[in-house]
Amino acid sequence: MSVRMMKRWLRTSERFYRALQRVYYAGLFLSERYVLGTKLHELLWQVRWFHQSGTCGDCDSHRGFLAERVGKLAPFESLLEVGCGGGANLVVLARAYPGARFYGVDISARAIRAAETVLSREAIANAAVFVGRAEDLRSFEDKSVDVVLTDAALMYVGPDKITRTISELARVARKGLIFNEWHLFEEGGSGLRRYWYYAHWVHDYTRLLGTMLGVKAIHVERLPPGLWSSGGGWEAYGALIEAEL
Repeated sequence: MSVRMMKRWLRTSERFYRALQRVYYAGLFLSERYVLGTKLHELLWQVRWFHQSGTCGDCDSHRGFLAERVGKLAPFESLLEVGCGGGANLVVLARAYPGARFYGVDISARAIRAAETVLSREAIANAAVFVGRAEDLRSFEDKSVDVVLTDAALMYVGPDKITRTISELARVARKGLIFNEWHLFEEGGSGLRRYWYYAHWVHDYTRLLGTMLGVKAIHVERLPPGLWSSGGGWEAYGALIEAEL
C-alpha cells in the first residue's frame, strides 16, 4: 500500500469512527433526555468503587482552589457538600477552616463508607457524611447551613431533576451556593451538541438560578486553565458558579 493510499485509508477510518461516535452519543443523549432521565448516571455512581486511601485530600489542584473560593464567604459556621464522593473535598475544607462544621451527602452508600474511612484516618473531627439525594435533602431544615457546595456532581443530573435539585440546594443554604460544574456559556444557544457529546449534562446555571426565590446575585466564571487534569469538557465548559442568598 502506497503512502497516499495509507493516508486516504486513515482519513476514511477517522471519519467513520467520528460518525459512529456521534451516533453513539446522540443515542445516549436521547435515551437519557427522553427515557432514562438521571437514573442511568445514578445507577452507575452507586455501583462505582471508591478508593479509601488515607491521603485523598491533596491530590487534585482544584480542591485548593475551591477551598479558597469558599473562604470568600467567611465567616461561616457550616458547609454542606452535595455529591461528596469519597470525602476528598471535605478533608481539605475541614483542615482549612477548623472552626466550621462540614457535612457531606452522596447517593452512593459505597462513597459514604469510603468517606467515613478517610475522615477517620485523617483525624477529621469537624465533618460528618450521610447517604442522601441531591433533590431530596429532607434531613436538613430550611436555611440550616451557611454554604452549599457541589463539585462535578450536577453534571450528572439531567433536565428531569436539575430544577428541583437546584431549588433544594437553595432551600437549605443561608449565605451562598458554590458550584464547580459544566456551564453553558453560549448566550441564547440551545447547547444540544454539548448536552450529549461528553455524556454529561451542561446546564445554564444563570438561567436556573435566576428562577430561584431568594437568589440575590449570580456570578459565573470560567475555571483557570489546567485546573482539571482530566481535560475534555472541562476546558470548554468548566465554570465556578456562585450565588449569593
